[in-house]
Amino acid sequence: MNNNKSKYDANFTAGGLLFNEFKALEEMLVGVKFDQLIKQEEEENNKIGIATSSARKRVISEIKRRYKVAPTDFWDNFFIWSEAEQKLALFYLCLKTYPLIMDIHLEVALKKYRIGAKLDAYDIQMRFEEIMSNDEEVASWSDATLKKLNVQYRKALRDAGLYSTSKRLQKPEKISTQFWNYFKEINEPWFLEACFMDRI
Repeated sequence: MNNNKSKYDANFTAGGLLFNEFKALEEMLVGVKFDQLIKQEEEENNKIGIATSSARKRVISEIKRRYKVAPTDFWDNFFIWSEAEQKLALFYLCLKTYPLIMDIHLEVALKKYRIGAKLDAYDIQMRFEEIMSNDEEVASWSDATLKKLNVQYRKALRDAGLYSTSKRLQKPEKISTQFWNYFKEINEPWFLEACFMDRI
């Protein structure tokens, strides 16, 4: 075990892609006063529709984190893209925001896809155990937290169109070339590989 601060956190349990929440915040996301307006939303709950204050604060905290990693013109493009493309774009933000989700995706899902194997909860649990053997922070998490992360990750994969109900990893369907080109143009071509797109 090392004593270095972990790069991983369990905050992805707050919610998967948060598609409905991001859609509800369109005016704030494309405007220039995001920080001010999201603070107001946290108090007033006019758009997001999360009744309890504690749950709302938790979700908004994650929305703010994801907002910070979004490229400059991301939100202007986001609201032009199709729903399937928007969900993939939100998956991109999850990969960028949460090192644990990026790790699971690249070390488990991408490798499984390349050999044509199914992905199930056990595969992800095994990766968690590998991480836990080298990371005291992750090793301290409860089984319930790890299970929730496991479920949320697979749900996010499914919502993004990358995972079928038969546990097969799949290329997303009905995604425009322009969408993929956006990620090439912002020097993030790794995301195409993360979406199982070998070549475009």
